[in-house]
Amino acid sequence: MKSSANSDENTNVRESAAGSRAGKSAVKSLTDGNPLGLIVSFMLPLLLGNIFQQAYNMVDGMIVGQMLGADALAAVGSSSSVQFLILGLCIGTCAGFAIPISQRFGANDGKGVRRYVFHSIILSAALAVIMTTVTAILCMPILRLMQTPANIIDNAYSYLLIIFLGIPFTILYNMTAGMLRAVGNSRAPFIFLAISTFLNIFLDMFCIAVLHWGCAGAAIATIASQALSGLFCLIYILRKVPILHIFREDRSFDGGTAKVLIVMGLPMGLQYSITAIGSMVMQSANNSLGSVYVSGFTAGTKLKQLFLCPFDAMATAIATFISQTV
Repeated sequence: MKSSANSDENTNVRESAAGSRAGKSAVKSLTDGNPLGLIVSFMLPLLLGNIFQQAYNMVDGMIVGQMLGADALAAVGSSSSVQFLILGLCIGTCAGFAIPISQRFGANDGKGVRRYVFHSIILSAALAVIMTTVTAILCMPILRLMQTPANIIDNAYSYLLIIFLGIPFTILYNMTAGMLRAVGNSRAPFIFLAISTFLNIFLDMFCIAVLHWGCAGAAIATIASQALSGLFCLIYILRKVPILHIFREDRSFDGGTAKVLIVMGLPMGLQYSITAIGSMVMQSANNSLGSVYVSGFTAGTKLKQLFLCPFDAMATAIATFISQTV
């Protein structure tokens, strides 16, 4: 973050100088060129990133199943719909926060971009504190409500609790990746996600096979990888994307700006997570059948999520394109 005098003229001078140092590849306008070509070129890194993410989720399940057994795989998967609900709300909200940033970037309004970036950080931090606290407290009641089998509930609890405690890292990655995509950069988040994918596989093996941490080790590997991808995005922004840097005069909280972000973010969050309610009902019934059925359901769910990747990538690409061009 950088500071400056309060004049817009000085701010614009600093932005121009910083922009020339950053290079042209850090940001990309989607307002000029063939719309279909722009959407497809922006979508491809998103698609590959989604596939990588689902691939390491599948490998995660394979490692747990092969090394720890079917009951451990069931413990990891017994709360997948709950994770979908909670993490989907966080991911969707961050995606919604990025839309006003994208709109201001498309309008060449640097001051507006910085204003929304600052408020996105404040609201994302508040979301992280609230969601982490509430879910950590309700973790065991949630598992009981989901009729988690008694023979796997302890492992399920340790796994789910660590995932919930890692919500701030999930929000960090999705917030910073959303900001980069808002200014037309879908390539950098993909690269950092790809790195974290391979890191997650290594950490899975290390935490489970070497440290013998069981299901908790799988969760720690996932959260550590997510944290690093978020830090990579943050460092990239600080070094390469000056339009997203906040100056001293931008650090003033405004209720109207916050309201715009909330009105945009919360419906997006609900849109991402609302279908999880039906999945929770189905998984609760499935959990009541026993751990063997839960492990089968878990394996099938991971495969289903892989086939949904193209639709998620297309939706994000179109939303960013429309935001910049409106």
